[in-house]
Amino acid sequence: MRRLNKILLEISLLFLLIVFFVQPVCAEAGIKPSLDMIGVSIAVLVAAIATILALFTFGGIKYVTAENVLDTEVRKNLYEYIEDYPGSHLREIARELDLKPSNAAWHLRKLEQTNLVRSRNIGGKKVFYLVEGGVEARKEAVAESILKNKNARKIMEYLNDNPGKHLLEIANALDLNHHTVKWHIKKMYMAELVEGDTSNSAYPVYYPTYMGSNALKNFSDHLKKPKGRAS
Repeated sequence: MRRLNKILLEISLLFLLIVFFVQPVCAEAGIKPSLDMIGVSIAVLVAAIATILALFTFGGIKYVTAENVLDTEVRKNLYEYIEDYPGSHLREIARELDLKPSNAAWHLRKLEQTNLVRSRNIGGKKVFYLVEGGVEARKEAVAESILKNKNARKIMEYLNDNPGKHLLEIANALDLNHHTVKWHIKKMYMAELVEGDTSNSAYPVYYPTYMGSNALKNFSDHLKKPKGRAS
């Protein structure tokens, strides 16, 4: 509505320009504007205003709001996909919903602009989650994004079955480089998926948090869901 008001204001200013500036200029140039000239100018302005009102009224121009943003099938599918798979990144979403990344990005921006979806950069990728869930939705999205990495998931599964292990034990058990394990543990620690304890050891040993174990279970459940929706 504010956009429509702005357009109408600009048209009104144009009308004033014709009335108060064009006429004096014509007079100075020795040209006497006829009633026909003024009538045509007014008719053009009235036609322009009527066209704009018709476009807004009958849907030729539709301003996206929180009330109508989910009226399109594409955005409704995007919203439902993010609800089911928080922490998904753009190319993943576009692939699963059979959309071009540029098209998916445009519609996701509309969902963000209407405050239904938020995004966050994790590991160099922008991931999406619903605003509705608040802080918990953000944490779930971060956890989901981290656990999509195969090595991170293996580490989390190992700690879930064998809590209280230090880096070298984890690395040896999973046949991973200890620097790789350290990098993933750091990410999981910052996301509150694991916690460290040095009370009984010179080296920190790690345990899955409740949120970490729950995130792992939810992720496993998500893996069982059939993906792919028609756009």
